[in-house]
Amino acid sequence: MKYLLLKSADRLMQKIQTWARDHRDQLHLVADYRSSLEVRLVTQSPISVLDIDSAPGCTLCIRQDALIVACSQACAGIELKITAFLQKQKLIGTGIPLEEIVPFRRKNIRHDHELGRQVSAEAKAKRRQRREECASVRPESKFVAVIEAALSAEEEAGAWLILSERAKETARTSCYVDPDYVHQALMDLAHAAKYNADHKGLGMSWADFLGQLRSHDFVPNTSPNTIKRHYNEYHISHEGEDLCIAAHIRQGNGSAQDCLRIYVVQPRKPGDPIIIGQIGAHLPTDERPH
Repeated sequence: MKYLLLKSADRLMQKIQTWARDHRDQLHLVADYRSSLEVRLVTQSPISVLDIDSAPGCTLCIRQDALIVACSQACAGIELKITAFLQKQKLIGTGIPLEEIVPFRRKNIRHDHELGRQVSAEAKAKRRQRREECASVRPESKFVAVIEAALSAEEEAGAWLILSERAKETARTSCYVDPDYVHQALMDLAHAAKYNADHKGLGMSWADFLGQLRSHDFVPNTSPNTIKRHYNEYHISHEGEDLCIAAHIRQGNGSAQDCLRIYVVQPRKPGDPIIIGQIGAHLPTDERPH
């Protein structure tokens, strides 16, 4: 399992050493500190005394910004106990199975057209070519339209996903080219809300959780000046309350076919569902009017 570091590596290793020392007699632990970034924990046995590498155990090592934990089935309990302790100390985030980790890069690059600069005809032609190439190898879509994908996700996700009337209206008029992605993004938002409730928090930011889940580019906020200037666009009415939809998942830029924004009301606390405010067009900003 992989756990994102929430504090420094030195602080984490100090706590691991403290935990191993405190549980040495209770769990009959032998600890082998191989470096400042790696420790192997095994239970005492004739094998562990002779060869700690061959004995069933649990290896914890720090790689870049994460704690990697590799345990034998016989020692799975050690991982559960020590990671629960480290999470309670707010030193690591939620565990992620290594085989499900997807490399994630935040897409904060500003493109020419977002900065008001002219995009050359050559650049436009290259983008058009890339879109056509992607379309030629894209598997057959499960959903024909965005509204179909959105309503299907709402039904499948149950109480964890709420589509506002505005979300349904904008989904009906959206001509985004990949409705299947809309369905997947909405299901993953619902999964995040349920996980948030079940674990009393995500253990990391929403952007990191959704990014690692499936490389979604989640933006947690929008400029206060933009929200103030375009108040009606960035607020929806739900159950008699005005709610801000500044947080959003973004895909692409440019035309309505290539550009998708899913604006949401982030849960205020674990247990709240995710409320979808708009699906489709990019809302206006200070730099980018409608």
